[in-house]
Amino acid sequence: MIDALGEFRVPLEASIYWLGALTHPWPHVRPHNAKVVMLIPGFMAGDMTLAPLANFCRWLGHRAVYAGILSNSECPRETMRKLNARLALAYEKFDQPIVIVGQSLGGVYAREIAREQPELVERVISLGSPIRMPRRHANLAVEAVAKSVARIRGKAEGCLSEACQCGLMLSDESPAGVPTTHIYSRTDGVVHWESCVDLSGAPTVENVEVMGSHVGMGLNADVYRVIADRLAMPRRSRLHAIEQVAAQI
Repeated sequence: MIDALGEFRVPLEASIYWLGALTHPWPHVRPHNAKVVMLIPGFMAGDMTLAPLANFCRWLGHRAVYAGILSNSECPRETMRKLNARLALAYEKFDQPIVIVGQSLGGVYAREIAREQPELVERVISLGSPIRMPRRHANLAVEAVAKSVARIRGKAEGCLSEACQCGLMLSDESPAGVPTTHIYSRTDGVVHWESCVDLSGAPTVENVEVMGSHVGMGLNADVYRVIADRLAMPRRSRLHAIEQVAAQI
């Protein structure tokens, strides 16, 4: 309950971010090193909730595209279909694998997309995403909203969860070969922070702890620093080539 009340500190987090941004050496990139970033919002949220993050990515020199979501509360299978199509279009337009950044439920989808189409994904970054059994690891208020949305659709049993009767099963396995960063906070007031941590031990996966609220991760200074650093890294194909050369020395 205390952590849930802590979600009201979002305005403070936003203020701290802008103060910190004045002095932090943000890693801007040249056009030939620019990444394309697709942003997926959290449960019940829309694209515009990630507008500050999109503008931040563009400010660093990257390209940012939205997922085309007004409210992330549709049937998971339908959402995945649309996101995969959106990813394919971005890949074709920019002719490079896409970095997918997802907040909360958006990060769960991002991870699943990378599992299904790893050749189209450069990197996955999740923000407070319950990658193991999302609905079971949310607080009571979120569970109540999810159940209400499900009842409205007449699909209360399993809707918006891994047991969805439409046939979608979200895996808790890491996307093979795709670098993945899971950002989590122990003071998350919406989901249990333990569910946001990948325990696979895969060499391409990292868990990064920050201090902040769940809702405020889209404005959190520490989150932005992690994202900026990962976007500034060499592309996956180039990084693999560097590793091969290093192994031969």
